[in-house]
Amino acid sequence: MEPAGRDTVTELRRLGSGGREDRLSFRLVLSILWRCLPHIQGVRRHLVALAGSASLAILILIPFVMMSLNVFWTGILQGEPIPEIQARVFGVDPARVAYVDAIAPDARRLLFDRGIRVAVPFLLLFVLPLAGLLVYYYIWITQQINQSLRMELHDRLQTLSLRFHSEHRVGDAIYRLFQDSAMVSDLIEALFLTPVFQLGRHAITTAIVWMIHPLVGLIYLVAWIPMLALGGWFSRRMRVGFRAARETNAALTARIQEILAGIKVVKAYGIEAREQASFETHSRAAFDAAFGVRYLVSLFSVVTFVVVCIAMLVAGGVGIEFTRTGAAIFAAFALGLFGFDRWTLGLFNFFKGEMGSGATAFRVTFRMWARVQDMAIGIDRVFQLLDLEPEVQDAPDAVPFPDLGQGVAFESVSFRYQPDRPVLEGVDFRAAPGTVTAVVGPTGSGKSTLMALLLRLFDPDSGSVRIGSEDVRRIRLAELREKVAIALQENVLFGTSVRENIRYAVPESDDEAVRAAARVACADGFVSALPEGYETMLGERGAKLSTGQRQRLSIARAILKDAPILVLDEPTAALDASTELEVMDNLHEWARGRCVFVITHRLSTIRRADQILVLEEGRLAEHGSHAELLARDGGVYRRLVEHEAPEPAQVAAR
Repeated sequence: MEPAGRDTVTELRRLGSGGREDRLSFRLVLSILWRCLPHIQGVRRHLVALAGSASLAILILIPFVMMSLNVFWTGILQGEPIPEIQARVFGVDPARVAYVDAIAPDARRLLFDRGIRVAVPFLLLFVLPLAGLLVYYYIWITQQINQSLRMELHDRLQTLSLRFHSEHRVGDAIYRLFQDSAMVSDLIEALFLTPVFQLGRHAITTAIVWMIHPLVGLIYLVAWIPMLALGGWFSRRMRVGFRAARETNAALTARIQEILAGIKVVKAYGIEAREQASFETHSRAAFDAAFGVRYLVSLFSVVTFVVVCIAMLVAGGVGIEFTRTGAAIFAAFALGLFGFDRWTLGLFNFFKGEMGSGATAFRVTFRMWARVQDMAIGIDRVFQLLDLEPEVQDAPDAVPFPDLGQGVAFESVSFRYQPDRPVLEGVDFRAAPGTVTAVVGPTGSGKSTLMALLLRLFDPDSGSVRIGSEDVRRIRLAELREKVAIALQENVLFGTSVRENIRYAVPESDDEAVRAAARVACADGFVSALPEGYETMLGERGAKLSTGQRQRLSIARAILKDAPILVLDEPTAALDASTELEVMDNLHEWARGRCVFVITHRLSTIRRADQILVLEEGRLAEHGSHAELLARDGGVYRRLVEHEAPEPAQVAAR
């Protein structure tokens, strides 16, 4: 089956080929690394300490390895004399192994025995513990950097406006938070730690082979030319592929989230097979994108391996010839400190090992460069979010939350989600403290948006929303959100205990306050009847409770906040008539000195409000009490009531 997702991958690659991926590889990577610097500042000293410790360890290891190889190959295997300094390091009398024409068999056995006694403890007591500590230290540093970026990204996702969240898929945000942000630790490894170690290894190898003979040093350096050319050619193509892979995987994650969130609907309509086919299409698109770019990376690795092998073969051939003829060492003045003045079998094996290490460093460096293209795309996707500024921020002269004073006032408020989509136009009203205000109107008339402006989830395009005498745009955002409680229509609960769900916004609340809030919401009775009462664990999104029970817990959570302003979005939609009556009576009692707003369609709830705001097509069509509005012939509210109860007289008589 040819998946529809393949077209998506092709389009992403086409777009990528003319977008951000056209920037020079090194420039792009450096710009992203620069953006990561704030997250590195906290561990900068640790990075320096790690690099210094590793460099010191390498400087200690290289002379020891050089001498050990020469002792083994030249002294023990060939029986040729070794330098005095090497004899003393391994605790053997120089007269028996240095100042002789050939080392005697018993002296060779002694040299082997002493070599084991020195090398094994050095390996077990120094090299392995130090390597373990350095690896542990490295992992700790990279995870600290990862944690820093992830926390900043999570904070930014919370501060971005509802407009952003309404236009972006949840699954994509999850993928950026967990997958893309995790690339920062790999990127730091690739752009800081790996270069420090591998380029340091390159420098050491280059210096050593140049000291042994400039010709093999030149061969080593010339190998860089085709490697850099290949890296430049492959880089942009890999970035385009990696962006396609990440975009399609983010789409797959979003699809999974949507299916699981709507699993009840899927089962209710019996469309499992259709959803499985849809998932297969998205999964195939992700597979195609990932496979294509991984193939490109593998091809890059094979080509670089071939180049390195050619350089190794040429350098190895030159080394063999120098060893056969016993050629003099170029920098005998330096290597002579460790007993080397000519090519020997031991030196050749050390040279071969160094060239092998250099070749490995080559492959690691360019394999890491291939990975950097993926990391750069992942981090770029993270910074796309971090670069977004929240639409709603504190004013420079923000003030604390004021006294309610005359209550909440909307003054000529207009708002549009998009320029051609007006939601509210010229809304004017005031809600005094100690009153319950019902907000009613047809679906899409702007009821929830009206309350979102009070919470400053958005700012009005014109007009102002005032609490007391202050415009909400001048009130500190954190204090505004703290002083306005809301019970959402969705009744979002978490997979923890009933108690923790109720005190979600006020985690320090004691048990008595939790129970008092539950009693106001008429939830204490059914919660106490649960197997473990307030300690009962709820399923995800409160799946173990009925809709009405979840609604009452949501109201209790808002009540517990004890805020001067309370917003209830369809608070009684899932309650039976008697429970609704009790809840509304409790709210009237609790609302003394507070402003309570109720968004509802239920007439029984509306009738108990002190004032009613009637919205129609984004305008405040009417406002007043139930009796006042019902008395208006042809009024909008009266039409709504008559639609619910055909005999208005009966309604008025209740």
